[in-house]
Amino acid sequence: MEAEKNISGISENLAESIAEQKELEAKSRQKGVLNGIRVAVSISDNEDLELLGLSTHHLKDVMIELARYIMANGGKLLYGGHLKNEGFTKLFAELSYQYKFLNDKSFRFVNYFPFPNSISLTLEMRADFVKQQVEPFVIEIPPHLGEIDKNRKYNPFNNIEDRYIFSECFSDMRRLMANESNARILLGGKQSNYLGYLPGIIEEAYYSLKANKPIYIIGGFGGAAKSLSNVIQGNVPKELTNEFQYSNSFIQEFKNVYSDKASVPIDYNDLLDFLNQFQLEILSDMNGLTVDENLVLFESQNIHEIVILIMKGLKKIIEKTSLNK
Repeated sequence: MEAEKNISGISENLAESIAEQKELEAKSRQKGVLNGIRVAVSISDNEDLELLGLSTHHLKDVMIELARYIMANGGKLLYGGHLKNEGFTKLFAELSYQYKFLNDKSFRFVNYFPFPNSISLTLEMRADFVKQQVEPFVIEIPPHLGEIDKNRKYNPFNNIEDRYIFSECFSDMRRLMANESNARILLGGKQSNYLGYLPGIIEEAYYSLKANKPIYIIGGFGGAAKSLSNVIQGNVPKELTNEFQYSNSFIQEFKNVYSDKASVPIDYNDLLDFLNQFQLEILSDMNGLTVDENLVLFESQNIHEIVILIMKGLKKIIEKTSLNK
């Protein structure tokens, strides 16, 4: 059986590497260098993981470390997730409680619940979240959708009207998160079999860039984040083309009927035209990393390296905005 791939960045110098990580965390915690920053997180499984010799556990390892450092430094995570056991919502909630400051009653993690994810959020669950100092933020159904039957069974993979409802609700959440955050981290992401107008991570990047918010693209774990990193470098990945995305009759019909009503560009030529405004130099100017550092982030699978780069970028954002005052 093939050994599981090591992405920790820790090799034979185990004690030295652990000590270095602890020292960095301790110094950051004392300074509170990220106090006040709100970081949106975009992370999900993707089709490339197995080809890369990776699994969902590797995504979780990276995100746990990033969440620990951000929360321990006084930052706040924003996430739009569901309540399934394999999701990231419960994981972030646990970290929020573990890494809170002493006598700090503020929320360190906000989970946004759009329809239909909000249906499963009971009063008891809300109380548990608040107890863990997690803010459960329920997003109302967009008014322009009219009266929505919350109790009927929806089939967004086979009914274009149902898919439109889901897409609008998810887009509304993503737009709100982009406006309420100071930066966004992107990791993994499906490029097919998703629910929405676009692959979720691509749409979340679109709204963040449209709101002029810096993004950090971790591309070494494949998926939509990797495709996005290719676009930023001036390439056109096949996964972000009309030919790839509209390869079946159902999704073609959805595009034809709802393209004029969609909240985001669902023609991939138009989407690429927008994304091409944010080439590597512009992205670097926005997120506080150099061109070379962003290129490393596009490829790295080393947790230690990824954490250091993103922490460096977030600190730069703090320094050049009113957040540090």
